[in-house]
Amino acid sequence: MSTNRYNSLIRHNSSMNTKWMKRLWEGRSLKREIKVAFFLALPLMVGELSSILTGVAGTMMAGRLGAAPLAASGVAGVVFVFSMLFVWGSIRMLPTPVAEAHELRDGEKVRTLVGASLLMGLLLTVFCTILLWVGTSSFHLLRQDPEVTALSVQYLHIILFSMPAVILFAVLVNLVDAFTFVRITMFISIGGLALDIGLNWLLIFGNAGWPAMGINAIALNTGITHAVMCLALGFVLWKHPELTYFRSVSTSWKAIWDRTLHFIRQGIPSALQMVVEFSAFGAGTILIGQISKTEQAAHQIAINLISLTYVTIMGVSTAGMIRIGQALAYQNKARIVLAGLGTLFLGILIMSVPTIVFLFAPGSVVGWYMEDPTVVGIATTLVFMAGLFQLADAAQATSISLLRALNDIKIPALISFIAFWLIGLPLGYWLAMLQGWNAQGIWVGYLIALLIQATWFVYRFFQLLRTRSSF
Repeated sequence: MSTNRYNSLIRHNSSMNTKWMKRLWEGRSLKREIKVAFFLALPLMVGELSSILTGVAGTMMAGRLGAAPLAASGVAGVVFVFSMLFVWGSIRMLPTPVAEAHELRDGEKVRTLVGASLLMGLLLTVFCTILLWVGTSSFHLLRQDPEVTALSVQYLHIILFSMPAVILFAVLVNLVDAFTFVRITMFISIGGLALDIGLNWLLIFGNAGWPAMGINAIALNTGITHAVMCLALGFVLWKHPELTYFRSVSTSWKAIWDRTLHFIRQGIPSALQMVVEFSAFGAGTILIGQISKTEQAAHQIAINLISLTYVTIMGVSTAGMIRIGQALAYQNKARIVLAGLGTLFLGILIMSVPTIVFLFAPGSVVGWYMEDPTVVGIATTLVFMAGLFQLADAAQATSISLLRALNDIKIPALISFIAFWLIGLPLGYWLAMLQGWNAQGIWVGYLIALLIQATWFVYRFFQLLRTRSSF
């Protein structure tokens, strides 16, 4: 083919793509997809919100105990979250294949996927419990305030026993969501929130004659609450009438083991992407803790608030992965494109609400946590900075899930590493430690890294849609 002929074809295809995208935007298909995605995502967002609100409520209660317990709950939470990243990264690979098999009512495949998910959860429990134990034993290397260190180690010793319930819940809730029983998981999560808050109220402060355990109660109640929710989710999988088609068939241990290995091979790079990103936030927390416990307490409040908005978008991301799984069942590229666009637009639209709140009323939301004027002043500035990157966070959180749904998992991990560890965190360290910006310097690094990550992820998603002939 001649060069002129080739260039002519490229221009023609580009023109066709542009016209097709214009018709998609002006027509009703995208609007309808956004509506479908919203009603699928809404219960997921409420469920995710309920889960994170347990942490928010615990943080608020810890804040009433003083700066040291609040800082301890924050830094101990970083160690716990780091040990769980391989779990969260791996289980993000579950919704799409399960939704695809469920759409076709392929009972044998669904049973294999469920079995492999549970087996992977068991393996992850062993690995992550050991990882958390090592982290707890080495906590002194973080060089935190002595009082904060003592409280954090006590907290982590208790939460070690909560790991099996927390990991099993993470697996089960992703399975039940993939079957689109999202309202059920929403109500179970709300019930878990109510139980956790009630137990914390009793045991943190010693109300109603119960012993006062301080922040150790948060660790204990994490295990109790998740164990109860696991029982409820297990009952759904075993008894829901719509799932009879896969409970009535059998599969083989070899099929389950092969699928487990497949999940692990996919889950490792997916988990590494999350490790790269969250460890950068964790490293920022550790660095700020070396400045002062006041800066760390303020940082913990701001982190708690952006975690609240982030998990809301995770509900949208999960909905997008389910919608793509349903489209993959029919190998329908147009539906895949619509699912991706709908998820991105919906995520950005929803995240515009916290953007406005954080930019125009940061002091009001910080006041929910504590009254110390120094901590509140620092936290107010950090929350305002968080408002600057909320839309970028929505774009990167939704697009990375869409990339995972298309099994694109290695390059995004590299992108995250470049954005955070080669650019964002070094810049934050320089500003915080060498230029005297303290916590604000670290948060400037976060802002730059998230902007880079969001732009790159969105570009890569659309690049895959243009270049892949099949999915």
